[in-house]
Amino acid sequence: MRIRKRKPIGKKTIKYIEKLYEAYSRKLFCIAKNHVKDDDLAQDVVQSVFEKALVYPESILKVPEEEVFYFLTTITKNESFTLLKNEKNNEHESLTYEDGSEGDFVEDPRDNYLQMIDLESLKQNLAALPRRHRDTILFRYVYGLKCKEIADLFRITERSVKNRCREARELLRQMMGADEL
Repeated sequence: MRIRKRKPIGKKTIKYIEKLYEAYSRKLFCIAKNHVKDDDLAQDVVQSVFEKALVYPESILKVPEEEVFYFLTTITKNESFTLLKNEKNNEHESLTYEDGSEGDFVEDPRDNYLQMIDLESLKQNLAALPRRHRDTILFRYVYGLKCKEIADLFRITERSVKNRCREARELLRQMMGADEL
């Protein structure tokens, strides 16, 4: 696959996109917030929209001046939906209590039969996991990375990340069950 080189963006184009940002960023923020229902995520969406405008300036320069707002609105809505979809796909349960404390035990809400997990036993069992499972599950649940981020880090597919997490959870369940006997 051949990577296409982009031409450097001219100062005139950058000034034009800055003008658009000043003129429309607040309106686009309100549109994004209406879709994502969160100030931080809405700000991320607006930044992503103008980042795309800087990466692909030729597309925004082709749009007539009176239709630029509609063009940016469409991109904002699409970015909002994409962000929500990615957030939903990459949800994860943290291994801490809601108040942020780690404590001696951690609840695992996905497994009703495992009400409380002994952290020391969990640490020993994590150390006994195969390296690829251990690394994947640590990045996912301890460091809070999303599946896409882990996939990029290990240069594997998102499906592989999800499979490794599932396999690691199953191995941990077996190990934790064996410890209790």
